[in-house]
Amino acid sequence: MELLSPRMLKLANWISLGILATAGFFWQGGQFALGVLVGGLLVVLNFHWLHRNLRGLLEAAPRLPRNQRGAAKAFFAAWQVARFFVVLIALLILLGRDWINVFGLVAGLSTTVLTLMMVAIIEVIKLKKKEANPSHGTSHPVS
Repeated sequence: MELLSPRMLKLANWISLGILATAGFFWQGGQFALGVLVGGLLVVLNFHWLHRNLRGLLEAAPRLPRNQRGAAKAFFAAWQVARFFVVLIALLILLGRDWINVFGLVAGLSTTVLTLMMVAIIEVIKLKKKEANPSHGTSHPVS
């Protein structure tokens, strides 16, 4: 399975969240781990929501008449603004009630960013290995 596929990215997000929450629990305790878990859930669910909306737009756009494609793009943009405000309201409620550790929340919110950075590093390593192996690719080195 392709590492950069949406399915693998989603799985990697859940694994990263589990590792971060567990490490947070052993490092700083339960309230910090709860912050990591809640922040991670927000960002991972947000990532899923974005993927579903974008996939829907890309699948529907070719079937639409040209004059309706602009409306579909505007609808997608409106959904993204709504998604942003839902996350913003959730964060304001969580921070206003002082239910969770703020630093844990920030660590959890970085789950998707950390996952994407790790995937990028893995892909660069794979490309470098492929480049170093003369049996793969062309006879001309890429540098």
